Amino acid sequence: MSQPRSGPTVALRCFGADLRRRREAAGMTLQGVADVIKKDRATPARWENAETVPNPRMVAVLLDLYKTPVAERGEVLHALEEAKKPGWWHPWREVAEVGVIDLESAATGIRSYAPGVLPDLLQTTEYAEALMSLRNPYEDPAVRRLRLELLEARKEHTIEGKPSTGNGDRAGLWVLLEEGTLRRRVGGAGVMARQLDYLEAHIADVGSSVAIQVIPPGVPHPLAISLCGHIEILRFKEFGMGERLIQIGLHPAMTLITDDSDAVENYRMAVDVTSGFAPPRFTPLPLTSKDFG
Repeated sequence: MSQPRSGPTVALRCFGADLRRRREAAGMTLQGVADVIKKDRATPARWENAETVPNPRMVAVLLDLYKTPVAERGEVLHALEEAKKPGWWHPWREVAEVGVIDLESAATGIRSYAPGVLPDLLQTTEYAEALMSLRNPYEDPAVRRLRLELLEARKEHTIEGKPSTGNGDRAGLWVLLEEGTLRRRVGGAGVMARQLDYLEAHIADVGSSVAIQVIPPGVPHPLAISLCGHIEILRFKEFGMGERLIQIGLHPAMTLITDDSDAVENYRMAVDVTSGFAPPRFTPLPLTSKDFG
Protein backbone atom coordinates (compact mmCIF):
# COMPACT_ATOMS: atom_id res chain seq x y z
CA MET A 1 0.00 0.00 0.00
CA SER A 2 1.27 3.48 -0.75
CA GLN A 3 0.10 6.90 0.26
CA PRO A 4 -0.77 9.54 -2.34
CA ARG A 5 2.17 11.87 -2.27
CA SER A 6 0.33 15.15 -2.63
CA GLY A 7 -3.19 14.36 -1.49
CA PRO A 8 -5.97 12.81 -3.55
CA THR A 9 -6.31 13.62 -7.21
CA VAL A 10 -9.48 13.28 -9.24
CA ALA A 11 -7.90 10.23 -10.91
CA LEU A 12 -7.54 8.63 -7.48
CA ARG A 13 -11.10 9.58 -6.51
CA CYS A 14 -12.41 8.02 -9.73
CA PHE A 15 -10.34 4.88 -9.15
CA GLY A 16 -11.74 4.50 -5.64
CA ALA A 17 -15.29 5.08 -6.85
CA ASP A 18 -14.78 2.42 -9.53
CA LEU A 19 -13.67 -0.10 -6.90
CA ARG A 20 -16.79 0.67 -4.90
CA ARG A 21 -19.07 0.20 -7.92
CA ARG A 22 -17.46 -3.14 -8.73
CA ARG A 23 -17.74 -4.35 -5.12
CA GLU A 24 -21.37 -3.36 -4.87
CA ALA A 25 -22.16 -4.93 -8.24
CA ALA A 26 -20.58 -8.14 -6.93
CA GLY A 27 -22.87 -7.99 -3.90
CA MET A 28 -20.02 -7.78 -1.40
CA THR A 29 -19.73 -5.67 1.73
CA LEU A 30 -16.57 -3.97 2.92
CA GLN A 31 -16.40 -6.43 5.77
CA GLY A 32 -16.79 -9.33 3.36
CA VAL A 33 -13.88 -8.06 1.28
CA ALA A 34 -11.78 -7.45 4.40
CA ASP A 35 -12.39 -11.02 5.58
CA VAL A 36 -11.21 -12.48 2.27
CA ILE A 37 -8.07 -10.38 1.98
CA LYS A 38 -7.38 -10.71 5.72
CA LYS A 39 -7.35 -6.98 6.44
CA ASP A 40 -9.51 -4.86 8.67
CA ARG A 41 -12.62 -3.26 7.23
CA ALA A 42 -11.00 0.18 7.15
CA THR A 43 -8.44 -0.92 4.54
CA PRO A 44 -10.79 -1.39 1.53
CA ALA A 45 -12.80 1.59 2.80
CA ARG A 46 -9.71 3.81 2.53
CA TRP A 47 -9.07 2.58 -1.01
CA GLU A 48 -12.61 3.41 -2.05
CA ASN A 49 -12.47 6.81 -0.33
CA ALA A 50 -9.23 7.73 -2.14
CA GLU A 51 -7.31 7.93 1.11
CA THR A 52 -4.71 5.31 0.17
CA VAL A 53 -3.75 3.35 -2.95
CA PRO A 54 -3.70 -0.46 -3.15
CA ASN A 55 -0.75 -2.12 -4.87
CA PRO A 56 -1.26 -3.88 -8.24
CA ARG A 57 -1.17 -7.34 -6.65
CA MET A 58 -4.02 -6.42 -4.30
CA VAL A 59 -5.99 -4.82 -7.12
CA ALA A 60 -5.70 -8.08 -9.03
CA VAL A 61 -7.12 -9.92 -6.00
CA LEU A 62 -10.03 -7.49 -5.82
CA LEU A 63 -10.77 -7.87 -9.51
CA ASP A 64 -10.92 -11.62 -9.03
CA LEU A 65 -13.30 -11.18 -6.12
CA TYR A 66 -15.52 -8.87 -8.11
CA LYS A 67 -15.48 -11.22 -11.13
CA THR A 68 -14.20 -8.46 -13.38
CA PRO A 69 -14.15 -9.46 -17.07
CA VAL A 70 -10.68 -9.98 -18.51
CA ALA A 71 -11.30 -7.26 -21.09
CA GLU A 72 -11.72 -4.65 -18.32
CA ARG A 73 -8.77 -5.59 -16.13
CA GLY A 74 -6.16 -3.79 -18.18
CA GLU A 75 -8.20 -0.61 -18.08
CA VAL A 76 -8.48 -0.81 -14.30
CA LEU A 77 -4.74 -1.35 -13.86
CA HIS A 78 -4.03 1.59 -16.16
CA ALA A 79 -6.36 3.71 -14.01
CA LEU A 80 -4.38 2.57 -10.97
CA GLU A 81 -1.15 3.89 -12.49
CA GLU A 82 -2.81 7.24 -13.19
CA ALA A 83 -4.19 7.34 -9.65
CA LYS A 84 -0.69 6.89 -8.20
CA LYS A 85 0.69 9.98 -9.93
CA PRO A 86 1.09 13.04 -7.72
CA GLY A 87 -0.92 16.14 -8.45
CA TRP A 88 0.70 18.98 -10.43
CA TRP A 89 0.72 20.97 -7.15
CA HIS A 90 3.18 18.51 -5.59
CA PRO A 91 6.01 21.13 -5.38
CA TRP A 92 3.70 23.25 -3.20
CA ARG A 93 2.13 20.36 -1.27
CA GLU A 94 3.09 21.88 2.11
CA VAL A 95 0.79 24.87 1.55
CA ALA A 96 -1.80 23.38 -0.81
CA GLU A 97 -5.34 23.12 0.48
CA VAL A 98 -5.75 19.44 -0.29
CA GLY A 99 -9.31 18.48 -1.05
CA VAL A 100 -10.00 21.74 -2.87
CA ILE A 101 -7.11 22.13 -5.26
CA ASP A 102 -7.51 18.70 -6.88
CA LEU A 103 -11.20 19.30 -7.50
CA GLU A 104 -10.66 22.82 -8.77
CA SER A 105 -7.91 21.84 -11.17
CA ALA A 106 -9.97 18.98 -12.65
CA ALA A 107 -13.20 20.96 -13.00
CA THR A 108 -14.57 21.85 -16.40
CA GLY A 109 -16.83 24.50 -14.93
CA ILE A 110 -16.70 26.58 -11.75
CA ARG A 111 -19.49 28.82 -10.51
CA SER A 112 -18.60 31.20 -7.74
CA TYR A 113 -20.48 33.67 -5.55
CA ALA A 114 -18.25 36.05 -3.62
CA PRO A 115 -19.94 38.46 -1.19
CA GLY A 116 -16.82 39.49 0.75
CA VAL A 117 -13.57 39.36 -1.17
CA LEU A 118 -12.63 38.25 -4.67
CA PRO A 119 -12.31 34.52 -5.38
CA ASP A 120 -8.72 33.24 -5.34
CA LEU A 121 -8.63 32.63 -9.10
CA LEU A 122 -9.45 36.29 -9.82
CA GLN A 123 -6.94 37.83 -7.44
CA THR A 124 -3.82 39.59 -8.61
CA THR A 125 -0.67 38.59 -6.75
CA GLU A 126 -0.54 41.80 -4.76
CA TYR A 127 -4.24 41.66 -3.86
CA ALA A 128 -3.73 38.06 -2.68
CA GLU A 129 -0.66 39.04 -0.67
CA ALA A 130 -2.51 41.88 1.04
CA LEU A 131 -5.37 39.52 1.86
CA MET A 132 -2.98 36.91 3.27
CA SER A 133 -1.45 39.61 5.47
CA LEU A 134 -4.87 40.45 6.88
CA ARG A 135 -5.75 36.82 7.51
CA ASN A 136 -2.46 35.86 9.09
CA PRO A 137 -0.16 38.82 9.79
CA TYR A 138 2.41 36.59 11.54
CA GLU A 139 2.84 34.06 8.74
CA ASP A 140 6.40 33.14 7.79
CA PRO A 141 7.32 35.20 4.68
CA ALA A 142 8.79 32.08 3.05
CA VAL A 143 5.49 30.24 3.49
CA ARG A 144 3.60 33.19 2.08
CA ARG A 145 5.81 33.26 -0.99
CA LEU A 146 4.97 29.60 -1.56
CA ARG A 147 1.26 30.37 -1.27
CA LEU A 148 1.58 33.15 -3.83
CA GLU A 149 3.51 30.91 -6.22
CA LEU A 150 0.84 28.27 -5.87
CA LEU A 151 -1.92 30.79 -6.55
CA GLU A 152 -0.28 31.84 -9.82
CA ALA A 153 0.13 28.17 -10.78
CA ARG A 154 -3.55 27.52 -9.96
CA LYS A 155 -4.67 30.38 -12.20
CA GLU A 156 -2.42 29.21 -15.01
CA HIS A 157 -3.54 25.61 -14.70
CA THR A 158 -7.25 26.19 -14.20
CA ILE A 159 -8.40 29.24 -16.14
CA GLU A 160 -5.53 30.37 -18.33
CA GLY A 161 -4.47 27.03 -19.83
CA LYS A 162 -0.99 28.13 -20.92
CA PRO A 163 1.06 25.55 -22.83
CA SER A 164 3.53 25.24 -19.93
CA THR A 165 0.80 23.63 -17.82
CA GLY A 166 0.06 20.92 -20.33
CA ASN A 167 -3.57 21.77 -19.70
CA GLY A 168 -5.31 22.73 -22.90
CA ASP A 169 -8.73 22.40 -21.31
CA ARG A 170 -9.45 25.53 -19.37
CA ALA A 171 -12.23 25.53 -16.84
CA GLY A 172 -14.99 28.01 -17.42
CA LEU A 173 -15.11 30.30 -14.39
CA TRP A 174 -18.34 32.20 -13.88
CA VAL A 175 -18.31 34.62 -10.95
CA LEU A 176 -21.16 36.51 -9.35
CA LEU A 177 -19.92 39.43 -7.26
CA GLU A 178 -21.60 41.89 -4.93
CA GLU A 179 -20.61 45.44 -5.88
CA GLY A 180 -19.44 45.90 -2.29
CA THR A 181 -16.78 43.27 -2.95
CA LEU A 182 -15.20 45.55 -5.53
CA ARG A 183 -15.37 48.59 -3.28
CA ARG A 184 -13.90 46.83 -0.25
CA ARG A 185 -10.28 47.94 -0.14
CA VAL A 186 -7.71 45.18 0.24
CA GLY A 187 -4.21 46.65 0.27
CA GLY A 188 -3.49 50.16 -0.93
CA ALA A 189 -5.20 52.25 -3.59
CA GLY A 190 -2.71 51.09 -6.21
CA VAL A 191 -3.37 47.45 -5.39
CA MET A 192 -7.11 47.95 -5.87
CA ALA A 193 -6.65 49.99 -9.05
CA ARG A 194 -4.54 47.28 -10.68
CA GLN A 195 -6.95 44.62 -9.42
CA LEU A 196 -9.85 46.34 -11.17
CA ASP A 197 -7.80 46.66 -14.34
CA TYR A 198 -7.16 42.92 -14.18
CA LEU A 199 -10.88 42.19 -13.91
CA GLU A 200 -11.70 44.61 -16.71
CA ALA A 201 -9.19 42.86 -18.96
CA HIS A 202 -11.09 39.60 -18.49
CA ILE A 203 -14.42 41.31 -19.14
CA ALA A 204 -13.16 42.92 -22.34
CA ASP A 205 -11.64 39.67 -23.66
CA VAL A 206 -14.31 37.72 -25.55
CA GLY A 207 -11.99 34.70 -25.54
CA SER A 208 -11.53 34.69 -21.78
CA SER A 209 -12.71 31.64 -19.85
CA VAL A 210 -13.85 34.00 -17.11
CA ALA A 211 -17.34 35.52 -16.94
CA ILE A 212 -18.07 38.20 -14.33
CA GLN A 213 -21.41 39.61 -13.23
CA VAL A 214 -21.75 42.29 -10.56
CA ILE A 215 -24.92 42.68 -8.47
CA PRO A 216 -25.74 46.36 -8.00
CA PRO A 217 -26.43 47.52 -4.44
CA GLY A 218 -30.07 47.91 -3.52
CA VAL A 219 -31.30 45.33 -5.97
CA PRO A 220 -34.00 43.26 -4.22
CA HIS A 221 -32.42 39.94 -5.11
CA PRO A 222 -33.65 36.76 -3.38
CA LEU A 223 -32.86 36.29 0.27
CA ALA A 224 -31.43 32.82 -0.38
CA ILE A 225 -28.20 34.16 -1.85
CA SER A 226 -27.65 36.30 1.23
CA LEU A 227 -27.44 33.13 3.29
CA CYS A 228 -24.85 31.45 1.09
CA GLY A 229 -21.53 33.00 2.03
CA HIS A 230 -18.59 32.48 -0.34
CA ILE A 231 -19.31 29.36 -2.38
CA GLU A 232 -18.13 27.51 -5.47
CA ILE A 233 -19.97 24.84 -7.46
CA LEU A 234 -17.72 22.58 -9.56
CA ARG A 235 -18.64 20.20 -12.36
CA PHE A 236 -16.45 17.56 -14.03
CA LYS A 237 -16.27 15.53 -17.19
CA GLU A 238 -15.16 12.30 -15.47
CA PHE A 239 -17.79 9.58 -15.25
CA GLY A 240 -19.06 9.16 -11.73
CA MET A 241 -17.76 12.54 -10.53
CA GLY A 242 -20.82 14.39 -9.34
CA GLU A 243 -20.84 18.14 -8.84
CA ARG A 244 -19.22 19.46 -5.71
CA LEU A 245 -20.25 22.39 -3.55
CA ILE A 246 -17.44 24.14 -1.68
CA GLN A 247 -18.19 26.63 1.08
CA ILE A 248 -15.11 28.71 1.79
CA GLY A 249 -14.30 29.91 5.29
CA LEU A 250 -11.77 32.27 6.82
CA HIS A 251 -9.48 29.32 7.67
CA PRO A 252 -8.93 26.22 5.50
CA ALA A 253 -10.17 24.08 8.40
CA MET A 254 -13.58 25.73 7.96
CA THR A 255 -13.87 24.96 4.26
CA LEU A 256 -16.73 22.53 3.64
CA ILE A 257 -17.04 20.25 0.61
CA THR A 258 -20.10 18.18 -0.26
CA ASP A 259 -21.39 16.18 -3.20
CA ASP A 260 -24.89 16.02 -1.70
CA SER A 261 -27.06 16.56 -4.75
CA ASP A 262 -29.83 18.35 -2.84
CA ALA A 263 -27.35 20.81 -1.36
CA VAL A 264 -25.67 21.42 -4.71
CA GLU A 265 -29.01 22.02 -6.43
CA ASN A 266 -30.21 24.32 -3.66
CA TYR A 267 -27.18 26.58 -3.91
CA ARG A 268 -27.10 26.49 -7.69
CA MET A 269 -30.69 27.70 -7.85
CA ALA A 270 -29.88 30.57 -5.51
CA VAL A 271 -26.97 31.62 -7.74
CA ASP A 272 -28.91 31.16 -10.97
CA VAL A 273 -31.88 33.20 -9.81
CA THR A 274 -29.71 35.97 -8.43
CA SER A 275 -27.67 36.26 -11.60
CA GLY A 276 -30.86 37.39 -13.33
CA PHE A 277 -30.74 40.58 -11.27
CA ALA A 278 -27.21 41.44 -12.38
CA PRO A 279 -26.12 43.02 -15.69
CA PRO A 280 -25.00 40.37 -18.19
CA ARG A 281 -21.48 39.22 -18.96
CA PHE A 282 -19.25 41.74 -20.79
CA THR A 283 -20.87 44.66 -18.94
CA PRO A 284 -18.07 46.98 -17.70
CA LEU A 285 -17.53 47.14 -13.97
CA PRO A 286 -19.54 49.80 -12.11
CA LEU A 287 -16.29 51.39 -10.92
CA THR A 288 -12.85 51.78 -12.44
CA SER A 289 -9.28 52.03 -11.24
CA LYS A 290 -9.73 55.83 -11.12
CA ASP A 291 -12.18 55.35 -8.23
CA PHE A 292 -9.16 54.38 -6.15
CA GLY A 293 -7.18 57.43 -7.16
